[in-house]
Amino acid sequence: MKASKSGETELTGKVIQKIFGENSKSEHNAVFLQTDDATYQLRRLGGNAFSDPILNKLIGKNITATGILTGMLFLAKEINEE
Repeated sequence: MKASKSGETELTGKVIQKIFGENSKSEHNAVFLQTDDATYQLRRLGGNAFSDPILNKLIGKNITATGILTGMLFLAKEINEE
């Protein structure tokens, strides 16, 4: 994980899909970024939180993304396939 002067973070990892909020009212399939250190829920800034066709196309691929890290949620501003 790299932090920049603008407060943005750069993460590299594999895009995966798994269940978010298992056994709760908010349970749904979500897209995550699995890095060497942790797994973060992945969303595109301005993208649909529940179904983002652009992120769905990246499932199974390795990416480097720049964005805002808030807890275990990563809001990506820029995504590049490896």
